[in-house]
Amino acid sequence: MLKRFFKETLIYGLSTYIQKFIGVFLLPLYTALLTPEDYGILDLLGTVAIISIYLVVSGTDSSLSYYYFRKEHLKERPVMVSSTLFIRITFAAAAFILVGALSHKLTFLIFGKDYSLFLILTGISLAVQSIYSFFTDLIRFEKRPWIFTWVSVSNLLINIGLNIYFILILKKGVWGAIMASVICYGIMAAFTIYYVFSRYGIHFSFSWAKKILAYGSPLIGTAFAVWILTTTDRYFLAHYRNIADIGIYAVGFKLASFLGLVSGALQMAWSPYAMDIQYEPNAKKIYAKVFFIYFVVNILAVFFISMFSIDLLKVFTQPAYYSAKAVVPFLCMSVVFFSGYFIVSIGIAVTKKAQHTIWITLTAAAVNIAMNFLLTPAIGAVGAALSIMSANFLIFVLTLSVSQKLYPVNYGYITVAALFLPAAAIVAVSYYYDLALVYRIPLAALYFAAASVYLYFNLKNSDEMKMLIGKIKSMGSKGRSADTKPGE
Repeated sequence: MLKRFFKETLIYGLSTYIQKFIGVFLLPLYTALLTPEDYGILDLLGTVAIISIYLVVSGTDSSLSYYYFRKEHLKERPVMVSSTLFIRITFAAAAFILVGALSHKLTFLIFGKDYSLFLILTGISLAVQSIYSFFTDLIRFEKRPWIFTWVSVSNLLINIGLNIYFILILKKGVWGAIMASVICYGIMAAFTIYYVFSRYGIHFSFSWAKKILAYGSPLIGTAFAVWILTTTDRYFLAHYRNIADIGIYAVGFKLASFLGLVSGALQMAWSPYAMDIQYEPNAKKIYAKVFFIYFVVNILAVFFISMFSIDLLKVFTQPAYYSAKAVVPFLCMSVVFFSGYFIVSIGIAVTKKAQHTIWITLTAAAVNIAMNFLLTPAIGAVGAALSIMSANFLIFVLTLSVSQKLYPVNYGYITVAALFLPAAAIVAVSYYYDLALVYRIPLAALYFAAASVYLYFNLKNSDEMKMLIGKIKSMGSKGRSADTKPGE
């Protein structure tokens, strides 16, 4: 079972890499042709899209995930899936109408200027994105990662091509970036509707719609809290600083999103896998292994990105954005804690105690707001980054605590902490003294070497390590046999 999970994680990793590559590829284009203020406008428009998509989804993704894997509902899957898509399309249309009707007031509230056209186009984009996200959820439930990868590649090519056309060739700036998103995700949404209805048929059941919404509705509050949690920093920066600072902060977030290549892949494969194996006798042991692997891989990735953040910024951006280096380590850890929350929430998921996620995320959101009030006016983007990291750490700890009470799993905390603490110390020293690349490279090499030795001695007696060592020895013995001639 665990082998299948890692196989799917690898494939989803490729798909996630493709999705992240869009952002990485477009970052030099955006930072070369857009000012930090323009990039800040795009980022703020993105926060409007995020909350709208959360409201459109309304927990239906979690609802479908729960019912899709229930053995007693296997025969009803076509009606269940089709009905859920109808709900998604209806909510997407309603969200677009609402954003369009309030566009004039919202733009003055957010920007202090009239960007109504930008907001209306963003409303269209969020509607089609929310429909396309239904496909990405469903294809994971179906465990068809290669189809997901094929569609992701198509999305990549269309998105990059449209951005080059609108921004580089037509010089349309912010308007061009939004239009590229509208057209690209419009095509993906049309494909989603075709795929679902051709595969599952066109059905609608009020009974299933009621079930899906009843399970998902408590998560709307959670979604709103998550939106506050993930976007408050931008609004504080807009109020206490300026939109250009938001653009620089957003570039820091983009660099931190490199972690999506790791955490995103695990997270995408994890949800359906975790629900599917809940009936297995060794389920808890597998949950613990995934937790351990997730944090080990992510700690190493955060260490690398943080140590070489300024070098990555010099490769992908322009000098106006280099100050984003200061927020990268905090935003990286924020991503790790937030994605880790999905890993440790298994107890809440399998026991159907989703109501806990509401107060947990609301508490974290309140902490984020309070810390932004204190830190952002004083230290700007760094304060905003510290606030979101602390809030996501809180959501992780609270979720872990509640989940452990509902469904205890023996996680390996000490090994993870032993890897994290020296990594944090080395990064802190590197930043404090602003070490040159010639010093950072040997420091990083020393840490990776020590971490490798530490992990080896901690894992050498595990079944997986014994199997790996056995295969290496077997390959070595075969090689020696092949090199030895008969009679020698």
